[in-house]
Amino acid sequence: MSISFGTARLLRYIVASAAKFSESAVIYVSPDRFTFKAIDPSKSALLVFTIPREVALQYDVESEQQLAVNLEDLAKVFRSAEKDDSVTLSWTEASLTVSFERKGFSRVFTLPLASVLEEVPEVEVEYPNTYVISPNELYEALSGLKDVGDVLRVEGDADSVRLRAESELGEAEITLSRERGSLEEAEVNQPGFSVAYTMELVQHVRPVVKVAERTSLKVGSELPLYLRMESHGSSVDFYVAPRAE
Repeated sequence: MSISFGTARLLRYIVASAAKFSESAVIYVSPDRFTFKAIDPSKSALLVFTIPREVALQYDVESEQQLAVNLEDLAKVFRSAEKDDSVTLSWTEASLTVSFERKGFSRVFTLPLASVLEEVPEVEVEYPNTYVISPNELYEALSGLKDVGDVLRVEGDADSVRLRAESELGEAEITLSRERGSLEEAEVNQPGFSVAYTMELVQHVRPVVKVAERTSLKVGSELPLYLRMESHGSSVDFYVAPRAE
C-alpha cells in the first residue's frame, strides 16, 4: 500500500516540527485519508496532519492500518527533501519506505517501524473565538516574539488579536487587526479573553506556518490554543495546552 503527495517540502517542515517535541508519531491510514499524529510526553502539544484521499497524487490503501515511526530518523530522511520533490510513502508490516521524486530522478529511504503504538487522544473542544490570519503576518509575529519571553499570552476582541511575549525582564506585544490587514476574518463570541501558553511549544510549528496557504487561530479562556494550517488541500491541526496561572 502507498500514497503519493505533490509537495515533499510541506511534509519536511511538519516532520521536523513534530520531532522537536515528540520521539515518535503514529500514522493512521484508511481508504479515505492519511493521518499523521504526534504528541509530546506531557500531552501539552499535539500535531495532527491530514491528507484526504482526493488531494493525493496517488492513493493505494484498501484497509485501515496504524504505523508507528521514530521521528528523529524520519526527520533525517526528510531533510533531503527539496522544493520541487513529490513524495511517496509505502509500507509493509515491518518498514516504511520514503521516495522523493523530481524530473525522473528518485531517492529512496527505508526505515523500520517502531514496535509500540502510542495512543493519541482526540481533541473535542468547542471554541468561542476564531481568527483567520495571513500566514506571512502570523509567521513574522511569532518570529518577532520567539526570543523575548517564555510565555505567549493571547488576547483579543472582535477586531484584533494580540500576541504578547512575557518574561521576568519585560514583554513585547504584536497586534494583528482588520484595520492593518493582517487579520482576514474574525468570529468572536467571547471578547476580552486572556490565555497564556508556553512559547517554546507554540514556536515548534512556526516553520509550517511559513509554508501554509491559510492559517486560522481558535482560542478561548482556559482552552488549548488551536492553530490550523492549510496547504495543497491538506491540513495541520496543532494544539497547545494553556499554562496554569
